[in-house]
Amino acid sequence: MKSRNLYRIIIGILIIISGIASMILTSGEAIIGTILLVAGLAFLITGITRHRQYGDELEADERSKKIGAYGLSYAWLTGLFFMFCLFWLDYLGILRLGTQIALALSIIVLALSARLYQIYLFHKGDVE
Repeated sequence: MKSRNLYRIIIGILIIISGIASMILTSGEAIIGTILLVAGLAFLITGITRHRQYGDELEADERSKKIGAYGLSYAWLTGLFFMFCLFWLDYLGILRLGTQIALALSIIVLALSARLYQIYLFHKGDVE
């Protein structure tokens, strides 16, 4: 097992334990414990899936780094266009969103578009 994946698993377990302890020790204030629990699960799942998927092989080569960079660039442009549309929809009074909802939608669009572009480009094989 690569040390990077082992560290992810160990850190995930430690953060999960901290989240559970925080939930138990702070009665009624479970937000921090929940955040720690979710973050710990993310570390743990990432470490386990990366170990199962790659083992001791290389995780990235030149082509996959290029595809990842192009996918993130396309996602950035998609997010910028989405926020531009949100601005004009609000300015023209067509759609009024609160700050939290607009930011949450922007984050979701950025994250999902990045992953979808990368999946598409990996399926395509290369970028030109």
